[in-house]
Amino acid sequence: MKRDGKLLATTTVKDDKKFLPKLPTYINGLDEILNGGLPARRTTLLVGDPGSGKTILGMEFLYRGALHKDPGIFLGFEEPIQALRENALTMGWNLHHLEKKNSLFLMKGTLDPELVVSGKFSLKPMLSIISGKVKELGAKRIVFDALDVLLGLFDNPLQVRAELHQLNNWLIDSGLTSIITLKPRDNAPASLFQDFFFSVADLCYKS
Repeated sequence: MKRDGKLLATTTVKDDKKFLPKLPTYINGLDEILNGGLPARRTTLLVGDPGSGKTILGMEFLYRGALHKDPGIFLGFEEPIQALRENALTMGWNLHHLEKKNSLFLMKGTLDPELVVSGKFSLKPMLSIISGKVKELGAKRIVFDALDVLLGLFDNPLQVRAELHQLNNWLIDSGLTSIITLKPRDNAPASLFQDFFFSVADLCYKS
């Protein structure tokens, strides 16, 4: 480039910014807010008090995905599975129909408190079952609901961190796009989860 007859050097700045691939939630309005959906093959935490809509949002993420031929898996540690099916029907979501089509798998995470107290409990057996279902369904999305209920049984923060480390490694290896819902607890605060997982959304209920 010339200015006043003199040759000036020019510098071209290359924009190397890369955007993460997204997995659509197919939830009305949410994908627009999230610029396409949730970060694909990453974990998003939904943190909030009871009644803030964590479980509903997680279930709708799976339900809408299944309707779009994107199977999903739900592992819950609080509500009975039948209660979830009945609650979903009040919103017009027939989960049982999708289960029969092998587009959705719902599992209650049953716990033996004695094993937890003894220090012998591990998420590994549950994750082995889920791994088989991931292959069977060809699932790409998963929800761990009320993980705080499980981790609340541990007295030792080191145990909590060890289980989170195991879960995080499993999720990375699986390549699943995941949602984890939880209520903050003293022995497993949200900040602890942020050390392991990609993004955090705080939900609150406003009347």
